[in-house]
Amino acid sequence: MRVLVFGAGAMGSAVGGFLAGAGHDVTLVGRGPHMDAVARDGLRVTGIWGDRVFRGLRALTAAPDAPPPGGYDAVFITVKSYDTEAALAAVAPCVGPDTPVCAYQNGLGNAEKTAARFGWERTVGVRAIYGVRVTEPGAITITVIAAPTALGVFRPEGPAAAARRLAEAMDAARLPTVYSERIESLIWGKAAYNAALNPLSALLDVPYGRLPEIPEAREMMDAVIAELYAVGRARGADLDPPTADAYRALFYEKLVPPTAAHYASMHEDFARRRRTEVDAMNGALAAFGEAAGVPAPVNALLARMVHARERALGIPPQGG
Repeated sequence: MRVLVFGAGAMGSAVGGFLAGAGHDVTLVGRGPHMDAVARDGLRVTGIWGDRVFRGLRALTAAPDAPPPGGYDAVFITVKSYDTEAALAAVAPCVGPDTPVCAYQNGLGNAEKTAARFGWERTVGVRAIYGVRVTEPGAITITVIAAPTALGVFRPEGPAAAARRLAEAMDAARLPTVYSERIESLIWGKAAYNAALNPLSALLDVPYGRLPEIPEAREMMDAVIAELYAVGRARGADLDPPTADAYRALFYEKLVPPTAAHYASMHEDFARRRRTEVDAMNGALAAFGEAAGVPAPVNALLARMVHARERALGIPPQGG
C-alpha cells in the first residue's frame, strides 16, 4: 500500500514505521527535527514491541504537493485534535475518490470533522489505546498497551472493506489491530474514561486512583458520565454499556484500579506548558449537548477550568 501519515509525532511514527517495516510505501509528515532524523537515520523503535530500526520511510515537513500516480491507499490523521481541520485541509490534494481517511486520534469529534471534509464514505474511525512517546528526534518508545487498536466505520456507506484491509495489514505489521463493527461505541467509551479522569487529575494534581476517594471529585466524575450518556443518547450514539449506572460500575470496579497510579496526559501538558485536548473531551461533550438541547454543565465547567489553567500557565489559546 501507499500510505500517508500526517502528524507523525509519537503515535503517527509508530503507525508509519511498522507499516514500512512490513514493506508498505510510507510517507510521514511531521516536525522538522524528528523528520530530519528519520530521513537521515531511519526510525528507531524501542519498548514492549521490541527494538528495531525502520528505514526507507519518506519523511517530510509539509504535505506532498501532489499524490503519487494512483494516489494513496490510505491517509492517517495523527495530529492533536485541535489541529484536525488544518490537517484535513493539508491532505485534501492527496485524498482520492476511494481513499480511506483514518481519524487516528483521541477524543470526540474528529471522525465528524473528517466526514465533513471527505464524506462518511471515506471516513474510518479509530480507537487507539497504547502508549508511545518520542524519546529524541528519530526515536520512539512503545510504553504500554491496554487493548488492540480498533478500526471501523460509523455509517452504512462507510469504507468497511477498506477499513478491514487496513486493520489486517496493520496487525500483520505487528501493530496489534482489529476491525470493529462498533467503533463508535469504543470511541465513546474511551471518551467517557478520559473526560471523567483527565481534567480532574490534572487540575487537582493527583493520580487516577485518588480521585474516587475525594467525595467532590467522585461527584463530578459521576456527573461527567451521566451527562455523556444523556448527550450520547440524544445524538443516537452507540453506547456500551447501555446505561450510565452500568458504565460507572465498570469504571470504578474495572477501569480505574489498573491505572490507579497514573497521572493524566493533561497533567504532563500543564507541566510542559502545551495546549491540552480538553476540547475533544469535556468541551466536545458540552458542545454536542448544546447542539442537541441537552445541558452538560459539569463538562462545560471542567473545560473552562482547564482553559483557565492553560491561560494561567501562559499557554496561548487556539489561534494565539
